[in-house]
Amino acid sequence: MPAASRPSGAPAPGPRGAPGAARLLLAGHSLSFCAPIARRARRRGAEVREDRWHAHDAHDEGASAAGLAWADAVLCEWCLGNAVWFSRNRRPGQRLVVRFHRMELDTPHPAEVDLERVDAMVFVARHVLEQACERYGWDAGDPRFQVIPNGIEAGALRRPKLPGARFNLAAIGYVPRLKRLDRALDVLDLLRARDPRYRLLVKGRAPWEYEWMAGRPAERDYFERVLRRVERSPNLRRAVSFEPFGEDVAVFLRQAGWILSTSEVEGHPVALAEGMASGAIPAIFERPGAGEQYEARWVHRDAAEAAKAIRAAQPTLTLREHPKTRMRFDFAAESEAASRFAERWSWERLWPAWERLLLRGEPVDAARATAEAT
Repeated sequence: MPAASRPSGAPAPGPRGAPGAARLLLAGHSLSFCAPIARRARRRGAEVREDRWHAHDAHDEGASAAGLAWADAVLCEWCLGNAVWFSRNRRPGQRLVVRFHRMELDTPHPAEVDLERVDAMVFVARHVLEQACERYGWDAGDPRFQVIPNGIEAGALRRPKLPGARFNLAAIGYVPRLKRLDRALDVLDLLRARDPRYRLLVKGRAPWEYEWMAGRPAERDYFERVLRRVERSPNLRRAVSFEPFGEDVAVFLRQAGWILSTSEVEGHPVALAEGMASGAIPAIFERPGAGEQYEARWVHRDAAEAAKAIRAAQPTLTLREHPKTRMRFDFAAESEAASRFAERWSWERLWPAWERLLLRGEPVDAARATAEAT
């Protein structure tokens, strides 16, 4: 049966806004981003269950229906087939919240959601909200729409840096190609042309670990070219290390003085936020939303500008001026500034908005005020 169909005999959804949620269902194909929500909901006394989908629009409909029958509130993680199915099948008195990242913009699923049956649509960034409204014809002023960025465990990430960290650039997650690993290599190449101490540390799943890669020859060709460049370039060959995907991000970031964000597009990247929380200084390539999300001095037009900013933060006999702001600074000061900036994304600050939405059943505007105050 198609993911969007209604089970036989399922009741029509009731009015928006349950009085409170003691039973919370998390539904989606990937639930890693909402694991902190589950932990905090349980601490507040809520029961939490998961409805794990097999893919964007494939699921065990019986399991989904059982979860729906049990839940007071449902959080659809990603606005994909899960949001379509639950919006069409929610029960009377239930609360339905959908979280919209960025990837969904490249799919047809949001257009199929029964928006009238959604209590709140949470976007991870303002520019994603605006792009979604433009693409799907939604009203950007809808009071159910709000922005709550992805959260991080900021306190656990702030650890002492290892010796030499200020010469290490880090990139976490480099697949698919729109992450633009080639740009990170460009920055490293420019830096090492003047100072061979710089290195690039790359962490994440390798291209060949993704099953979908087999059906995308353009993606395969891109990564073959990039990896061949690393192998053949005298300036890069021994300066790039690849580490596997894992939960040891806080340990990995102790090596990193810089966190790179070289993607063509992003919503609200968790890896960048985690790097900043650790004290790694961000070097971000211009992309939609970057100018609104981060300080201007951390956003760069190209590799040359990023490399110039990185060089300017290194210790000298006299403090150098920043190439864009002309402000005098040093590495330690910028590291501290990045860490303080990232505190706005800590779960301690963001959780109250989610608690209001999911567990208390309060009006959306109350949650919106909490999120925007962070």
